[in-house]
Amino acid sequence: MSIFRFLDNIPTVFFTFIWIGLLGAITLGAPYISIEDIKILITIKDNELVSNFSEFFNPHLIFLNIASKLTNFFGFNNYFLFRLPNFIYLGLLIFVSYKIIKLKFYDLNYLMPLTAVMLSGTILISMITIDGSLISGFVTLLIFYYLLKIFDDENFYDVFFFILFSLIALILNNFYFVILITFLIFIKLFNLKLEKKKRLNLISYLSFIYISFLVFLIIQGINKTDYYSILNFDPNILLKKLSKSVIFLLPLLSLLIISIFYNGIKRINWNKELIIFLFSIILCWFMFIFSNKLNISILVFLLPIMSIYIFRTLEFVELKWSKIVLVTLFFIPAGIIYFDTSLYHSTSEIPQINYIFYLMIILVSLINPVFSLQEKSLTTVYKTISFSLILVVFFTSVFFYSQYKNKTLSPVIYDTLKNDLNCDIKKSEFILEENYPLDLMLFFSDKVKPDYFSDCQIEFKFSSLDTMPIEDSDSINKTILDMTTKSFININFKKL
Repeated sequence: MSIFRFLDNIPTVFFTFIWIGLLGAITLGAPYISIEDIKILITIKDNELVSNFSEFFNPHLIFLNIASKLTNFFGFNNYFLFRLPNFIYLGLLIFVSYKIIKLKFYDLNYLMPLTAVMLSGTILISMITIDGSLISGFVTLLIFYYLLKIFDDENFYDVFFFILFSLIALILNNFYFVILITFLIFIKLFNLKLEKKKRLNLISYLSFIYISFLVFLIIQGINKTDYYSILNFDPNILLKKLSKSVIFLLPLLSLLIISIFYNGIKRINWNKELIIFLFSIILCWFMFIFSNKLNISILVFLLPIMSIYIFRTLEFVELKWSKIVLVTLFFIPAGIIYFDTSLYHSTSEIPQINYIFYLMIILVSLINPVFSLQEKSLTTVYKTISFSLILVVFFTSVFFYSQYKNKTLSPVIYDTLKNDLNCDIKKSEFILEENYPLDLMLFFSDKVKPDYFSDCQIEFKFSSLDTMPIEDSDSINKTILDMTTKSFININFKKL
């Protein structure tokens, strides 16, 4: 029995539960690598999270405040607990995706599309951050869902929730949804058979959103909230965002290319509902590429739309030669290897064990439907992709945790003070120079100018690996992985 046939016999729900378990382990074990996340945590620690009108009503910041109070009440000293709301957002995202399937494609088997939404780089990245990408994308999906309901059968509750979640999106500074609903409503208005009353209602809803949008800009200040008003046309930035969108949207992006071929060229399942989904996908992808900031929430919204479009289009298609597009899945191990090697200044610094890891994820990636010459259904193809992706993510997580966890700032400082300097961290004072890593203030801000008498005074100096370590017999040099710059740097400890 070939591995492809073996995987086809495994229930889809098995891959779903395995991936959820893996997401949970990564969410609670991965360090914070985003500068924005670290800044948010520092503001939480300093009780400065809310500073303007939008932030006071921001539901995501309200959840973070609740998490902060719970950690303080129970005495937890774990910043990873702030990621727990992401599981709520993800669950709600999947639920709304299910509702959209039942609304527009009630006969579609929903389990595989919903699983496909979760198995992506976008969800993985969103789960380990606390920047609100998941809740922002979820709210936009809710707006999309209620707008579709208004198009079909307008009633008071649908209009109420459409307006409500539109206001919440504005509070979240998630303004790209205005472009999306403008596009969808204009398509609907071009329908010559549309009743005059409904046409006027749609125009009034859109007008209200525009007025609300302008009010939010005025209240909060244009300089603080022009999230998408400034487009970016820098070729280098566009290329970086393009490459990131490819990595983040895999493996669905590969199947999307196949779907467009069958839907657009071979006219399989060619209908206005899928065309609206396709145009929404293209529009959101362009917004992500050309917006002035890297906003993962656009991709979070995009995933369910892509998944539904793909599985509806290819529902009864047997894939053979079109599977050649799946060679793009090798971008996943290539991206992981590129990220890992970018941590080092030269290839000579890369440990031998890293090359073993590179070989391992490449071999696992060879479990790819592209190597099967037989016709395969979309379900069989995606089960094979899921199995390979889960193994790649599992080996990557284990490797990164074992290889780099003890090389980050916090463990190195704790270990050096205890074993090399014989200092009690609770009775130590840190003396810092400029250009220190941002996460130092997250974990050790109470050690800088402490309000207690210190037994140990430790002077810290940080420098890049390009500079020579400080030669001082009374000091200790260590190398740490700086999560803010994603590179190794020198740190010098000197006990005064």
